[in-house]
Amino acid sequence: MNNIINRFAQLSTLALLIITIASCDRSAKTNTPAKDSTALIKHGAAVDSGKLVGAWHDEAIKSDKGEEIAYEVISSGHKVYIQAITFTGTNLTLNDTPPITPAASEIKKDGDKYVSVERPDEVYKINHEGNLEIYDKGVLVATCKRLI
Repeated sequence: MNNIINRFAQLSTLALLIITIASCDRSAKTNTPAKDSTALIKHGAAVDSGKLVGAWHDEAIKSDKGEEIAYEVISSGHKVYIQAITFTGTNLTLNDTPPITPAASEIKKDGDKYVSVERPDEVYKINHEGNLEIYDKGVLVATCKRLI
């Protein structure tokens, strides 16, 4: 009896894993080419937007799809957010009132730096050249070139 229950549990787990992988694969596919990741947001969807404070290009890394990565800092009311956006080639389109994506992180000013609300070990500083420095647990992990 225990053998039947164990076998059923294993098969159920395997079926759930297969369904999860298949649904993730389908949701990640898109037939619409976009110049940057903010163009992927469906028009008419209820999305918060804010005022673009600045944008920085992270020349050191690329997305899994080989796209360039930039960061936008956006203010909305009394809150400030940072979000990564992707683009191909030199086709980066910046909006004065960009949408705040679900992946955006709220950051709070702390002296001369900004600290992530969700991940307090992540710190963002603007250096004397206007470039964005990203720190993780006090270690500089990226310096991003200022775009605007």
